[in-house]
Amino acid sequence: MLLDPPGPRGKPQGMPHWPYVKAVDAALTKRGIPPGTVRASHHGLERGLTTYITLAWDVSRTEGGGGIRLDWEERQGWYYALTGLNAYDVLLYTVVTVLRTPVAAPETVADVAEELVRHRRLPEREFWAEWDGAREVRAAAIDFRRARLGLGPAGHPGRECGSGAREGVQLTIDTQADTYEQAIAAVRAAYGRGPQA
Repeated sequence: MLLDPPGPRGKPQGMPHWPYVKAVDAALTKRGIPPGTVRASHHGLERGLTTYITLAWDVSRTEGGGGIRLDWEERQGWYYALTGLNAYDVLLYTVVTVLRTPVAAPETVADVAEELVRHRRLPEREFWAEWDGAREVRAAAIDFRRARLGLGPAGHPGRECGSGAREGVQLTIDTQADTYEQAIAAVRAAYGRGPQA
């Protein structure tokens, strides 16, 4: 169980992926392998305001002479690190290839974590199950990014157009004529970001 919720200024309700953090933590706790460290937050504008989770088991919580770290990014999915006696000594860092969906079901994340914590290896089978709350987390993440850019929620009731389509910005970039810099400037202007911040 998460005793000290991570997040900006201790406000996990501001993190769109907080329900996923809680579900994964509950599955790990139920399995008897709660992580010693849980971090959850978001990367800055330079990385697209993507949300992430880091779960870590130091050498005292694992078998095999080292620690384990599981990292998740909403668009990329799960990665793992085998660490040495010192948690900063990363021996291997790679994608969790057996979790075949970015928002994997917490029980399958626990299956992978248990194999890593107890044997320092991945399970031999693949897991395709997506978490039941994945759609809501994705929608919350979109609204989170829009809010950070000063835009209203994507599904805000007052933003519906008469035809049923949502009001928004349409942007056409000619990949034959426009330069990369022109395309970036057009995107920034469309979102009211102006020139380079």
